[in-house]
Amino acid sequence: MKLTFVVAAFGVIAAGAFFLLRGQEHGSAVSSPPSSVESTTTTVAPTTTTSSTTTTTTIPPYMPPGLVAPLGTGAPLPVISRIDTVDPVVFLTIDDGHIRDPRVLELVEKFQIPVTAFVNEGPMRADPDYFKRITAFGGSINSHTRSHPWLTRIGAAQQRDQICGMRNVIGEYVFVPGHFFRAPYGALNETTRNAAANCGMNAIFQWTATISDGQIQYSSPNGLRAGDIVLTHFKNDLYDNIIALWWTAGAKGLRLASLDGYVPLAK
Repeated sequence: MKLTFVVAAFGVIAAGAFFLLRGQEHGSAVSSPPSSVESTTTTVAPTTTTSSTTTTTTIPPYMPPGLVAPLGTGAPLPVISRIDTVDPVVFLTIDDGHIRDPRVLELVEKFQIPVTAFVNEGPMRADPDYFKRITAFGGSINSHTRSHPWLTRIGAAQQRDQICGMRNVIGEYVFVPGHFFRAPYGALNETTRNAAANCGMNAIFQWTATISDGQIQYSSPNGLRAGDIVLTHFKNDLYDNIIALWWTAGAKGLRLASLDGYVPLAK
């Protein structure tokens, strides 16, 4: 029994170490919505590659294998909770921005971790350089609304102001603001989807796993899977959360990838 345990533990450590090396080589408390939130259909982004048992879709020359096809334009926007891909990748998304731990910058920069950030106006204006640095390795800075309201409790004009206004704020500090949107608390309706489309967004993102206090919670009984979109927040536990995701992913042979790389701009 002791020998089995040691071998298993060594396997996890080895997988984690392998993942660390891959990162060096390649650069790599959520509230529940109230009952008033309207239900929406969650879309899984289609992959441009398939398993060996099906036909492989032709990929344009400018799109490396594994990318999903551009989603197209128009309203209402798709709501995506995970990426349907055969690539061994998961996606780290971080919301809000109120606590900006310098250790997180060191971790992200040392191992070139791609981060998709969804931020609010106050944090963005307070420390734009922090977010620019944290998304320097294939990530992006995206609208999470200006002041983090329950969007389903406000009208269309206010929703547009919250979504478009935040994208404009990001544009004051970066050359190209992110083309994704995430609704605070995951609360959205058809008005939200139309407003986000009118603001130039390409997709609305939900999630399939969350991390808080270094603990990962999954929507699937199988745990972390390729294509999962993982949500955490800019809080005091962020450093531990990234480490937890990193090691868990490594133990499963997964790596952290850029969400922007898998959902390119609409043509």
